[in-house]
Amino acid sequence: MAPISHTELERLRAAGRRMYAGGLSTGTMGAIGMRLGDGTVAVTAAGARLGFIDGGDLIVLDGNRRPVSSNGREPCADAGVLAAALEAQPEAGSIVRACSPYATALAHRGRRLLEESETLLEGLGGVAFVPYYRPGTAGLAGAVADALRDNRVAVVEAQGPVVWGTDVDDAVDLAEALEAAARVIFILDGGER
Repeated sequence: MAPISHTELERLRAAGRRMYAGGLSTGTMGAIGMRLGDGTVAVTAAGARLGFIDGGDLIVLDGNRRPVSSNGREPCADAGVLAAALEAQPEAGSIVRACSPYATALAHRGRRLLEESETLLEGLGGVAFVPYYRPGTAGLAGAVADALRDNRVAVVEAQGPVVWGTDVDDAVDLAEALEAAARVIFILDGGER
């Protein structure tokens, strides 16, 4: 297994800074997964602050979703979801788990509001609602992977969005577009009920 290349690390760092600066992640919330040139997957480590990623904040997973080497860190809680989604969607080069305010609020409001807002979301390449599964479980990973086979966005009930892109920049672009659409949905819906 080749280590993460300098170019791959720089792309992940830039994406993490962009997510942090754009409010798509806060503190240690949010995650990034990226398919590497050798077919392995890099995911952010538990406790990684996306706005300040360094090489120690990344874990490389093999085809069985196990770390290929130890750097003293554990994969993030969303690592199974990120890896499963990358396996399920061959066009995906990267997956991001955003923790942005409006898209996360949309996940808490449920399927009805998503369905009512279909026209505002139609430019996102398909948005699927995934019912609640306990975080970090194989059930959640499988449900998100299934949803992302035919959609670019999976909104997990009471948790938030998972978005795939052809590369990490495309995934962040789409997460930004989802957050903007979710904000408009709440403006039109009258905000809190």
